[in-house]
Amino acid sequence: MPENIISQWLNLSSVKVINATVGDKITDIYLTRDKSNGFVCSKCGKTFATARRWKRTRVRDLDIFEFQPFLLFSKYRTDCPCCGVRAEKIDFLGFNPHYTRRFEEKVARLCRITSVKQVAELLELDWKTVKEIDKRYLTKQFAVPDYEDLNIIAIDEIASHKGHNYFTVVLDLQRTRVIWVGKDRSKQTLDKFFKELGPERCKNLKAIALDMWNPYLASIWEYAPHIKEVFDKFHVLNAYSRVIDKVRNTEYNKAVKTEKEVIKGSKYLLLKNKENLTRTSIKDEKKHLRKLLRVNKKINLTYILKDDLKRLWDYRYPGSAYKFLDSWVQRATAARIKPLTAFAKMLWRYRRGLINHCYYPIDTAKLEGMNNKIKVIKRIAYGFHDDDYFILKIKQACSREPPVNDIDYMC
Repeated sequence: MPENIISQWLNLSSVKVINATVGDKITDIYLTRDKSNGFVCSKCGKTFATARRWKRTRVRDLDIFEFQPFLLFSKYRTDCPCCGVRAEKIDFLGFNPHYTRRFEEKVARLCRITSVKQVAELLELDWKTVKEIDKRYLTKQFAVPDYEDLNIIAIDEIASHKGHNYFTVVLDLQRTRVIWVGKDRSKQTLDKFFKELGPERCKNLKAIALDMWNPYLASIWEYAPHIKEVFDKFHVLNAYSRVIDKVRNTEYNKAVKTEKEVIKGSKYLLLKNKENLTRTSIKDEKKHLRKLLRVNKKINLTYILKDDLKRLWDYRYPGSAYKFLDSWVQRATAARIKPLTAFAKMLWRYRRGLINHCYYPIDTAKLEGMNNKIKVIKRIAYGFHDDDYFILKIKQACSREPPVNDIDYMC
Protein backbone atom coordinates (compact mmCIF):
# COMPACT_ATOMS: atom_id res chain seq x y z
CA MET A 1 0.00 0.00 0.00
CA PRO A 2 1.58 3.36 -1.00
CA GLU A 3 2.82 5.25 2.06
CA ASN A 4 1.70 8.61 0.69
CA ILE A 5 -1.94 7.47 0.59
CA ILE A 6 -1.72 6.29 4.20
CA SER A 7 -0.16 9.64 5.16
CA GLN A 8 -3.15 11.43 3.62
CA TRP A 9 -5.57 9.26 5.56
CA LEU A 10 -3.70 9.79 8.83
CA ASN A 11 -3.34 13.56 8.33
CA LEU A 12 -0.72 13.91 11.09
CA SER A 13 1.79 16.65 10.37
CA SER A 14 4.33 15.68 13.05
CA VAL A 15 5.02 12.17 11.72
CA LYS A 16 5.80 10.45 8.43
CA VAL A 17 4.77 6.95 7.29
CA ILE A 18 7.71 4.67 6.52
CA ASN A 19 6.01 1.29 6.27
CA ALA A 20 2.73 -0.61 6.82
CA THR A 21 1.80 -4.24 7.32
CA VAL A 22 -1.75 -5.45 6.73
CA GLY A 23 -3.13 -8.46 8.60
CA ASP A 24 -6.57 -10.10 8.60
CA LYS A 25 -8.04 -7.38 10.78
CA ILE A 26 -5.17 -5.27 12.13
CA THR A 27 -2.95 -2.88 10.23
CA ASP A 28 0.37 -1.76 11.76
CA ILE A 29 1.58 1.59 10.46
CA TYR A 30 5.20 2.46 11.20
CA LEU A 31 5.96 6.15 11.66
CA THR A 32 9.05 8.28 11.96
CA ARG A 33 9.03 11.46 14.01
CA ASP A 34 9.82 14.98 12.83
CA LYS A 35 12.36 15.97 15.49
CA SER A 36 12.90 19.49 14.13
CA ASN A 37 9.97 20.78 16.21
CA GLY A 38 11.63 19.61 19.44
CA PHE A 39 10.17 17.65 22.33
CA VAL A 40 7.47 19.04 24.65
CA CYS A 41 7.37 18.37 28.40
CA SER A 42 4.01 16.78 29.22
CA LYS A 43 3.71 18.70 32.51
CA CYS A 44 4.84 22.30 31.93
CA GLY A 45 4.65 22.44 28.12
CA LYS A 46 8.21 23.67 27.56
CA THR A 47 9.95 22.61 24.34
CA PHE A 48 13.46 21.11 24.28
CA ALA A 49 15.72 20.48 21.31
CA THR A 50 16.94 17.14 22.60
CA ALA A 51 15.39 14.27 24.53
CA ARG A 52 16.14 10.83 25.83
CA ARG A 53 15.06 7.77 23.86
CA TRP A 54 12.29 6.00 25.69
CA LYS A 55 10.54 3.14 23.97
CA ARG A 56 8.57 1.98 20.94
CA THR A 57 4.89 2.88 21.33
CA ARG A 58 1.86 1.21 19.73
CA VAL A 59 -1.29 3.36 19.58
CA ARG A 60 -4.75 2.57 18.21
CA ASP A 61 -6.30 5.04 15.75
CA LEU A 62 -9.70 5.35 14.02
CA ASP A 63 -10.74 2.33 11.97
CA ILE A 64 -10.04 2.35 8.23
CA PHE A 65 -12.63 0.29 6.35
CA GLU A 66 -12.72 -3.06 8.22
CA PHE A 67 -9.20 -2.68 9.63
CA GLN A 68 -8.06 -1.56 13.06
CA PRO A 69 -4.97 0.62 12.47
CA PHE A 70 -2.19 0.80 15.06
CA LEU A 71 0.48 3.48 14.88
CA LEU A 72 4.02 2.43 15.85
CA PHE A 73 6.61 5.10 16.64
CA SER A 74 9.31 6.06 19.10
CA LYS A 75 8.22 8.02 22.13
CA TYR A 76 10.78 10.08 24.02
CA ARG A 77 11.08 11.59 27.46
CA THR A 78 12.29 15.06 28.26
CA ASP A 79 14.84 16.01 30.89
CA CYS A 80 13.05 19.13 32.12
CA PRO A 81 14.95 21.23 34.73
CA CYS A 82 11.63 22.20 36.36
CA CYS A 83 9.67 18.95 36.19
CA GLY A 84 12.41 16.34 36.02
CA VAL A 85 12.30 13.44 33.60
CA ARG A 86 8.88 13.39 31.94
CA ALA A 87 7.26 11.62 29.02
CA GLU A 88 6.93 13.99 26.09
CA LYS A 89 3.58 15.38 25.04
CA ILE A 90 2.46 14.33 21.56
CA ASP A 91 -0.35 16.40 20.05
CA PHE A 92 -2.30 13.56 18.45
CA LEU A 93 -2.34 11.29 21.53
CA GLY A 94 -5.31 11.14 23.87
CA PHE A 95 -5.35 11.05 27.65
CA ASN A 96 -4.82 7.30 27.53
CA PRO A 97 -1.39 6.78 25.87
CA HIS A 98 -2.64 3.73 23.99
CA TYR A 99 -5.17 5.66 21.86
CA THR A 100 -5.15 8.69 19.61
CA ARG A 101 -7.06 11.80 20.51
CA ARG A 102 -9.57 11.41 17.70
CA PHE A 103 -10.22 7.77 18.66
CA GLU A 104 -11.11 8.87 22.18
CA GLU A 105 -13.36 11.58 20.72
CA LYS A 106 -15.23 8.87 18.81
CA VAL A 107 -15.63 6.84 22.00
CA ALA A 108 -17.04 9.92 23.78
CA ARG A 109 -19.56 10.53 20.96
CA LEU A 110 -20.76 6.93 21.01
CA CYS A 111 -21.15 6.96 24.80
CA ARG A 112 -23.60 9.85 24.46
CA ILE A 113 -26.05 7.75 22.46
CA THR A 114 -25.58 4.25 23.86
CA SER A 115 -24.23 2.32 26.84
CA VAL A 116 -20.59 1.85 27.82
CA LYS A 117 -21.00 -1.90 27.40
CA GLN A 118 -22.26 -1.59 23.81
CA VAL A 119 -19.48 0.84 22.87
CA ALA A 120 -16.93 -1.57 24.32
CA GLU A 121 -18.35 -4.43 22.27
CA LEU A 122 -18.50 -2.34 19.09
CA LEU A 123 -14.88 -1.14 19.33
CA GLU A 124 -13.55 -4.33 20.97
CA LEU A 125 -12.38 -2.53 24.11
CA ASP A 126 -12.59 -3.24 27.81
CA TRP A 127 -15.65 -1.49 29.30
CA LYS A 128 -13.49 0.08 32.00
CA THR A 129 -11.37 1.75 29.31
CA VAL A 130 -14.48 3.12 27.59
CA LYS A 131 -15.84 4.46 30.87
CA GLU A 132 -12.49 6.06 31.74
CA ILE A 133 -12.36 7.86 28.38
CA ASP A 134 -15.96 9.07 28.59
CA LYS A 135 -15.62 10.16 32.22
CA ARG A 136 -12.47 12.13 31.40
CA TYR A 137 -14.26 13.90 28.55
CA LEU A 138 -17.29 14.77 30.69
CA THR A 139 -15.13 15.92 33.61
CA LYS A 140 -13.33 18.34 31.30
CA GLN A 141 -16.58 19.50 29.70
CA PHE A 142 -18.27 20.35 33.01
CA ALA A 143 -15.15 21.41 34.93
CA VAL A 144 -16.21 25.07 34.77
CA PRO A 145 -19.95 25.43 35.57
CA ASP A 146 -21.85 28.20 33.82
CA TYR A 147 -23.64 30.23 36.50
CA GLU A 148 -23.87 33.46 34.54
CA ASP A 149 -27.26 35.23 34.27
CA LEU A 150 -28.84 32.79 36.71
CA ASN A 151 -32.15 34.24 37.96
CA ILE A 152 -34.89 31.61 38.12
CA ILE A 153 -34.15 28.00 39.09
CA ALA A 154 -35.92 24.80 40.13
CA ILE A 155 -34.80 22.21 42.67
CA ASP A 156 -35.95 18.63 43.03
CA GLU A 157 -34.59 15.25 44.06
CA ILE A 158 -34.23 12.13 41.92
CA ALA A 159 -33.67 8.54 42.96
CA SER A 160 -30.04 7.57 42.31
CA HIS A 161 -30.25 3.92 43.38
CA LYS A 162 -32.80 1.50 44.79
CA GLY A 163 -33.92 2.44 48.27
CA HIS A 164 -33.86 5.91 49.76
CA ASN A 165 -30.86 7.19 47.82
CA TYR A 166 -31.25 10.54 46.11
CA PHE A 167 -29.50 13.25 44.15
CA THR A 168 -30.40 16.92 44.41
CA VAL A 169 -30.80 18.46 40.95
CA VAL A 170 -30.77 22.20 40.19
CA LEU A 171 -32.24 23.38 36.89
CA ASP A 172 -31.89 26.74 35.16
CA LEU A 173 -35.53 27.33 34.18
CA GLN A 174 -34.75 30.14 31.74
CA ARG A 175 -32.32 28.08 29.65
CA THR A 176 -33.73 24.62 30.54
CA ARG A 177 -30.48 22.96 31.56
CA VAL A 178 -29.20 21.15 34.61
CA ILE A 179 -26.51 23.30 36.22
CA TRP A 180 -25.71 21.35 39.40
CA VAL A 181 -26.19 17.88 40.87
CA GLY A 182 -25.33 16.88 44.44
CA LYS A 183 -25.42 13.62 46.36
CA ASP A 184 -28.25 13.22 48.88
CA ARG A 185 -31.14 15.66 49.51
CA SER A 186 -30.12 17.22 52.80
CA LYS A 187 -29.58 20.84 53.78
CA GLN A 188 -25.83 20.26 53.60
CA THR A 189 -26.20 19.14 49.99
CA LEU A 190 -27.94 22.33 48.87
CA ASP A 191 -25.55 24.39 51.03
CA LYS A 192 -22.74 23.19 48.75
CA PHE A 193 -24.57 24.59 45.71
CA PHE A 194 -25.06 28.03 47.25
CA LYS A 195 -21.46 28.13 48.48
CA GLU A 196 -20.26 27.23 45.00
CA LEU A 197 -22.55 29.87 43.54
CA GLY A 198 -21.12 32.55 45.83
CA PRO A 199 -22.76 35.53 47.60
CA GLU A 200 -22.83 37.81 44.55
CA ARG A 201 -24.57 35.29 42.27
CA CYS A 202 -26.96 34.34 45.08
CA LYS A 203 -28.10 37.97 45.18
CA ASN A 204 -29.07 37.72 41.49
CA LEU A 205 -31.48 34.83 42.15
CA LYS A 206 -35.11 35.95 42.04
CA ALA A 207 -37.27 32.84 42.35
CA ILE A 208 -36.95 29.12 42.95
CA ALA A 209 -39.50 26.37 42.29
CA LEU A 210 -39.43 23.40 44.68
CA ASP A 211 -41.54 21.14 46.83
CA MET A 212 -42.17 21.72 50.55
CA TRP A 213 -38.99 19.99 51.69
CA ASN A 214 -37.74 21.60 54.90
CA PRO A 215 -33.99 20.90 54.45
CA TYR A 216 -34.05 22.74 51.09
CA LEU A 217 -35.99 25.63 52.60
CA ALA A 218 -33.54 25.94 55.52
CA SER A 219 -30.65 26.20 53.07
CA ILE A 220 -32.46 28.81 50.95
CA TRP A 221 -33.33 30.95 53.98
CA GLU A 222 -29.71 30.88 55.10
CA TYR A 223 -27.97 31.68 51.80
CA ALA A 224 -30.63 33.47 49.75
CA PRO A 225 -33.31 34.80 52.15
CA HIS A 226 -34.47 37.39 49.59
CA ILE A 227 -35.48 34.76 47.04
CA LYS A 228 -39.16 33.94 46.42
CA GLU A 229 -39.70 30.23 46.90
CA VAL A 230 -42.59 28.92 44.78
CA PHE A 231 -44.08 25.59 45.79
CA ASP A 232 -44.83 23.32 42.89
CA LYS A 233 -48.51 22.66 42.18
CA PHE A 234 -47.90 19.01 41.27
CA HIS A 235 -46.23 18.24 44.62
CA VAL A 236 -48.98 19.98 46.61
CA LEU A 237 -51.76 18.10 44.84
CA ASN A 238 -49.79 14.87 45.10
CA ALA A 239 -49.62 15.40 48.87
CA TYR A 240 -53.38 16.02 48.91
CA SER A 241 -53.96 12.74 47.06
CA ARG A 242 -52.51 10.95 50.07
CA VAL A 243 -55.04 12.79 52.25
CA ILE A 244 -57.86 11.50 50.04
CA ASP A 245 -56.54 7.95 50.32
CA LYS A 246 -56.33 8.16 54.14
CA VAL A 247 -59.91 9.43 54.35
CA ARG A 248 -61.10 6.71 51.98
CA ASN A 249 -59.39 3.97 54.02
CA THR A 250 -60.81 5.29 57.31
CA GLU A 251 -64.33 5.52 55.91
CA TYR A 252 -64.06 2.07 54.35
CA ASN A 253 -63.20 0.54 57.75
CA LYS A 254 -66.22 2.24 59.35
CA ALA A 255 -68.69 1.58 56.53
CA VAL A 256 -71.41 -1.08 56.43
CA LYS A 257 -71.22 -3.89 53.90
CA THR A 258 -73.27 -2.16 51.16
CA GLU A 259 -71.20 1.02 51.43
CA LYS A 260 -67.93 -0.94 51.42
CA GLU A 261 -68.84 -2.41 48.04
CA VAL A 262 -69.07 1.12 46.62
CA ILE A 263 -65.90 2.45 48.34
CA LYS A 264 -63.81 -0.60 47.45
CA GLY A 265 -61.61 -0.08 44.37
CA SER A 266 -62.24 3.68 44.23
CA LYS A 267 -58.69 4.80 45.11
CA TYR A 268 -57.60 5.89 41.63
CA LEU A 269 -61.12 6.98 40.75
CA LEU A 270 -60.91 9.72 43.39
CA LEU A 271 -57.44 10.80 42.24
CA LYS A 272 -58.39 11.17 38.59
CA ASN A 273 -59.35 14.51 37.10
CA LYS A 274 -63.00 14.70 36.05
CA GLU A 275 -62.13 15.10 32.38
CA ASN A 276 -60.15 11.83 32.47
CA LEU A 277 -63.00 9.69 33.78
CA THR A 278 -64.15 7.05 31.29
CA ARG A 279 -67.63 5.81 30.47
CA THR A 280 -67.87 2.44 28.72
CA SER A 281 -70.31 -0.46 28.65
CA ILE A 282 -67.93 -2.42 30.90
CA LYS A 283 -66.88 0.29 33.35
CA ASP A 284 -68.68 3.58 33.92
CA GLU A 285 -66.30 5.57 36.14
CA LYS A 286 -68.48 8.70 36.19
CA LYS A 287 -71.48 6.75 37.46
CA HIS A 288 -69.33 4.97 40.06
CA LEU A 289 -67.94 8.31 41.30
CA ARG A 290 -71.41 9.88 41.63
CA LYS A 291 -72.62 6.88 43.62
CA LEU A 292 -69.52 6.99 45.86
CA LEU A 293 -69.95 10.69 46.65
CA ARG A 294 -73.62 10.15 47.53
CA VAL A 295 -72.77 7.26 49.88
CA ASN A 296 -70.15 9.02 52.02
CA LYS A 297 -70.21 12.70 53.01
CA LYS A 298 -66.60 12.91 54.22
CA ILE A 299 -65.22 11.45 51.01
CA ASN A 300 -67.51 13.80 49.10
CA LEU A 301 -66.23 16.87 50.98
CA THR A 302 -62.59 15.84 50.61
CA TYR A 303 -63.09 15.33 46.88
CA ILE A 304 -64.81 18.72 46.43
CA LEU A 305 -62.00 20.48 48.30
CA LYS A 306 -59.45 18.83 45.98
CA ASP A 307 -61.00 20.42 42.89
CA ASP A 308 -61.40 23.70 44.75
CA LEU A 309 -57.72 23.75 45.81
CA LYS A 310 -56.61 23.68 42.17
CA ARG A 311 -58.12 27.14 41.72
CA LEU A 312 -55.41 28.64 43.92
CA TRP A 313 -52.95 28.59 40.99
CA ASP A 314 -55.38 30.52 38.78
CA TYR A 315 -54.99 33.69 40.85
CA ARG A 316 -52.59 36.37 39.65
CA TYR A 317 -52.92 38.88 42.51
CA PRO A 318 -51.34 37.98 45.89
CA GLY A 319 -54.17 39.56 47.92
CA SER A 320 -56.83 37.52 46.13
CA ALA A 321 -54.77 34.33 46.42
CA TYR A 322 -54.29 34.94 50.15
CA LYS A 323 -58.05 35.38 50.73
CA PHE A 324 -58.84 32.25 48.75
CA LEU A 325 -56.26 30.16 50.64
CA ASP A 326 -57.52 31.49 53.97
CA SER A 327 -61.10 30.54 53.02
CA TRP A 328 -60.02 27.06 51.84
CA VAL A 329 -58.08 26.37 55.03
CA GLN A 330 -61.07 27.41 57.18
CA ARG A 331 -63.44 25.13 55.28
CA ALA A 332 -60.99 22.20 55.47
CA THR A 333 -60.45 22.72 59.19
CA ALA A 334 -64.19 23.04 59.87
CA ALA A 335 -64.78 19.59 58.33
CA ARG A 336 -63.09 18.01 61.40
CA ILE A 337 -61.47 15.27 59.33
CA LYS A 338 -58.04 14.57 60.87
CA PRO A 339 -55.96 14.03 57.71
CA LEU A 340 -57.63 17.02 56.05
CA THR A 341 -57.13 19.27 59.08
CA ALA A 342 -53.43 18.36 59.29
CA PHE A 343 -53.00 19.09 55.58
CA ALA A 344 -54.77 22.46 55.89
CA LYS A 345 -52.49 23.50 58.77
CA MET A 346 -49.47 22.47 56.73
CA LEU A 347 -50.62 24.60 53.77
CA TRP A 348 -51.12 27.60 56.02
CA ARG A 349 -47.58 27.25 57.40
CA TYR A 350 -46.23 27.29 53.83
CA ARG A 351 -48.64 29.95 52.56
CA ARG A 352 -45.85 32.31 51.46
CA GLY A 353 -44.48 29.79 48.96
CA LEU A 354 -47.99 29.13 47.63
CA ILE A 355 -48.89 32.80 47.16
CA ASN A 356 -45.51 33.56 45.54
CA HIS A 357 -46.88 31.80 42.47
CA CYS A 358 -48.65 35.10 41.70
CA TYR A 359 -45.27 36.80 41.30
CA TYR A 360 -43.52 33.95 39.46
CA PRO A 361 -45.86 31.36 37.86
CA ILE A 362 -43.18 28.66 37.73
CA ASP A 363 -43.07 24.98 38.68
CA THR A 364 -40.79 21.94 38.49
CA ALA A 365 -42.51 20.41 35.45
CA LYS A 366 -39.40 20.89 33.28
CA LEU A 367 -37.34 19.16 35.92
CA GLU A 368 -39.80 16.27 35.97
CA GLY A 369 -39.23 16.01 32.20
CA MET A 370 -35.50 15.87 32.86
CA ASN A 371 -36.14 13.04 35.34
CA ASN A 372 -37.52 10.94 32.49
CA LYS A 373 -34.26 11.43 30.59
CA ILE A 374 -32.32 10.43 33.68
CA LYS A 375 -34.38 7.25 34.06
CA VAL A 376 -33.56 6.35 30.45
CA ILE A 377 -29.84 6.84 31.19
CA LYS A 378 -30.09 4.51 34.19
CA ARG A 379 -32.04 1.92 32.22
CA ILE A 380 -29.52 1.92 29.34
CA ALA A 381 -26.60 1.51 31.76
CA TYR A 382 -28.43 -1.01 34.02
CA GLY A 383 -27.64 1.33 36.91
CA PHE A 384 -24.49 3.22 37.86
CA HIS A 385 -22.03 2.13 40.55
CA ASP A 386 -19.95 5.30 40.14
CA ASP A 387 -21.98 8.26 41.45
CA ASP A 388 -19.57 10.85 40.04
CA TYR A 389 -19.87 9.34 36.56
CA PHE A 390 -23.67 9.18 36.89
CA ILE A 391 -23.80 12.87 37.83
CA LEU A 392 -21.68 13.74 34.77
CA LYS A 393 -24.04 11.72 32.51
CA ILE A 394 -27.01 13.59 33.98
CA LYS A 395 -25.41 16.95 33.17
CA GLN A 396 -24.61 15.74 29.66
CA ALA A 397 -28.14 14.50 28.96
CA CYS A 398 -29.80 17.60 30.42
CA SER A 399 -27.67 20.34 28.91
CA ARG A 400 -26.88 21.83 25.55
CA GLU A 401 -23.62 20.12 24.79
CA PRO A 402 -20.94 21.73 22.61
CA PRO A 403 -19.32 19.59 19.89
CA VAL A 404 -16.66 17.18 21.16
CA ASN A 405 -13.96 18.79 19.03
CA ASP A 406 -14.54 22.16 20.75
CA ILE A 407 -13.46 20.75 24.11
CA ASP A 408 -9.80 20.20 24.90
CA TYR A 409 -10.65 17.34 27.21
CA MET A 410 -7.46 15.33 26.96
CA CYS A 411 -5.08 18.01 28.27
